[in-house]
Amino acid sequence: MSVDFLVFGPHPDDAEIGAGGLLRKMKALGHTTGIVDMTTGDMGWGTPEIRAAESAEAAKILQLDVRENLDLGDCRVEDTFENRCKAAAMIRRHRPQIVIAPYYNLPIGRGLGHNDHYKTGQIVANAYNLAHLRKAPIEGEPHQAKAIYFYFLPPGSAPTFVVDITEHFADMVAAIECHKSQFSNPDRPRPAPLPAVREVFETTARYWGWQIGVRYAQAYLSVGPLRVGDPLSLVRDVIPRP
Repeated sequence: MSVDFLVFGPHPDDAEIGAGGLLRKMKALGHTTGIVDMTTGDMGWGTPEIRAAESAEAAKILQLDVRENLDLGDCRVEDTFENRCKAAAMIRRHRPQIVIAPYYNLPIGRGLGHNDHYKTGQIVANAYNLAHLRKAPIEGEPHQAKAIYFYFLPPGSAPTFVVDITEHFADMVAAIECHKSQFSNPDRPRPAPLPAVREVFETTARYWGWQIGVRYAQAYLSVGPLRVGDPLSLVRDVIPRP
């Protein structure tokens, strides 16, 4: 089926973290939504079967129209032509208006700079262009999405736009918490000095919310200029501070 928003996640919980609130809000606005996970997260805690069940549970909370998994291999995601074609096939199959993926220009290392995170961004950015080429060896009819945006921005980076997710923050957190094998696994106790997982995501959402005068928000980057027909549309929901 055709979806309006298609989010690519490196592991089964990343799309929820980077765009869960956005996806839930877009669904509430009447748009169709989907997630494509690049791996089963088999290097993490839990089995691929457990993580698939957690992903299905999270998809119900976010009310996704589709969720698929490319199973490219946890910690083994590489920006190859073959993988670009696989991602492009997802774009052709689901024909999104907007594609969203992790940003590819991340500092390499643990956390945001995980191999699969930035290489997913590279693959999807290339697949975004490859999907519309009629001669490309990809199943499905050519499709050019209208835009690609990125989440998981490097520390200190300024986003292009920030989305108010206040009304849908609870569902976003509930979807993240479905991934119990990663965030509440008794075999992986969280060190006492560290904040609870919910507090981590709430802090980030509160930070971006503060920037635009709302309680919770998520930030995104466009690497190209945005076309704006009416600049007043950009401030339609802005309430000036006294």
